[in-house]
Amino acid sequence: MKRPDAPPLAQRGNFVVGVKTLQMTDSSRQNRTIAAEVWYPTSGTQQNLVYESVVGQTPVRISGRANRDATPANGRFPLILASHGQPGTRFQFAYLNEHLASWGFVVAALEHPGSTYQTLTQQNYITSIADRPLDILFAIGEVARQMPSADASNVGLLGYSYGGYSVINAAGAGLDGSALSEYCRSSNEGPCFALPFFAQLEAQRGLNMVKPDPRIQAVFAMAPYGQPWIGARSLANFKLPLFVAVGEADDVATYRRDGLEYFRKAGSSQKYLLTLAAAQHNPFVECTPEVRSREEDYWRCWEPVWDQERAHDLARHFAAAFFLRFLQKNLEAGNFLNPSLPGFKPRTTVGIKLETR
Repeated sequence: MKRPDAPPLAQRGNFVVGVKTLQMTDSSRQNRTIAAEVWYPTSGTQQNLVYESVVGQTPVRISGRANRDATPANGRFPLILASHGQPGTRFQFAYLNEHLASWGFVVAALEHPGSTYQTLTQQNYITSIADRPLDILFAIGEVARQMPSADASNVGLLGYSYGGYSVINAAGAGLDGSALSEYCRSSNEGPCFALPFFAQLEAQRGLNMVKPDPRIQAVFAMAPYGQPWIGARSLANFKLPLFVAVGEADDVATYRRDGLEYFRKAGSSQKYLLTLAAAQHNPFVECTPEVRSREEDYWRCWEPVWDQERAHDLARHFAAAFFLRFLQKNLEAGNFLNPSLPGFKPRTTVGIKLETR
């Protein structure tokens, strides 16, 4: 049920939503196998279901509304690839993927091998810097091959945390070891753990190797990590529409190091920064009651100040407005990307700031 304080596009769209699980194997990378949960427009009567997933070591059940393995609707729809955090799962923001499908998108949430709660290792923290963007680029074509209703020529990318970095790199902003070295000379923290391995990573996803992919039209990054890996030179050449959603008190992908700098340095003429006052790293992820049974897992998705249901409505609204504007060319929806926050009811804009440049 829609909350009275929800902004307009937090309301579900007109499409009934289907969901299915795909398995994809990239033979060019030692048969790397990637699972994807795909939400898509269908027809019929909308059904309820439960997504079974994990947060850390805690099994969780996420309530949803999608018809399992339903026949896709006729026609072709813009494709959105979604990339989870590190670690995470393909259900980490299922509510948002489901919502976008209701507005006429095929949304494929990848489960990156080596980046889940069960498979993450110290080595994978390094190798995934290159592997995850390559997963995304491979999946564009493979999802469309298995889901003909997905239009692989009209693609948006959606990512959270490490996934935020992953989608920005996949869209053409390459790694820059000189920028990281300069950053780490004055601030040997956070992303600097990757510095000893960066030459190898640059050989795969560096700024001299990475080129814009003409299939990708827009990028939405939530709490994106790792801006020092990319740096100003690479971001200056990033020309796609970009939306960055961040918590001002984020202490993982810190506001001033990561989210704010991705926004400031991107060369896009259509870029947006959504800042939630006092929010930390997790306002946009699923956090079900089961995690309360294990404190370590509770901290993985908990927010100390923000009502996460409210934060999820904001993600629904702005992600729908952004992708409707830039993938479906819906200018009316694009009006909701105005910093004056049109459509918000009185008293419901407290703690929310939208900037554009």
